[in-house]
Amino acid sequence: MAKIVRVFVILVAALFLVPGGVLAQADFPQFEPEYSGDGPRGEIRVTNDWRDAVSVTMWTHQRERIGDSWEIESGESAFLAVDEDRIKVRPSYKIKVGSDWGWVDLGSVGRFRRGVWYVNVRDIWRATHPGGGRGGRPDWGSESVPDWRR
Repeated sequence: MAKIVRVFVILVAALFLVPGGVLAQADFPQFEPEYSGDGPRGEIRVTNDWRDAVSVTMWTHQRERIGDSWEIESGESAFLAVDEDRIKVRPSYKIKVGSDWGWVDLGSVGRFRRGVWYVNVRDIWRATHPGGGRGGRPDWGSESVPDWRR
């Protein structure tokens, strides 16, 4: 009889402790697919630090165009969205400003912080214009240029 009581006490204790343990784990963070082998995935915010309004277009790494284009006024920042749903991008996605600038990988011009890619238009311009748009001429004000050349 003592064995039956012990088994019964263990079963009752298990019935009370197991659900409590399961409920305590409800706040455990789920696996986030944003961090896959392709790099972090998140929303994109573009800041137009250029002197004029610009048109921004994006493509996936498989060259599928995302939406149409976004017009961003000078001095403004915007999250890119399609049908009012913010898009999520990866570093391998391509971004382009205007029609005569080249396209560049988002990961080479953007910064990823807290689930958001931050990109400045000037950084895209620098990446798409070799030599900083100086036509191959050295930038004498650059710190990489020796002092005697400045």
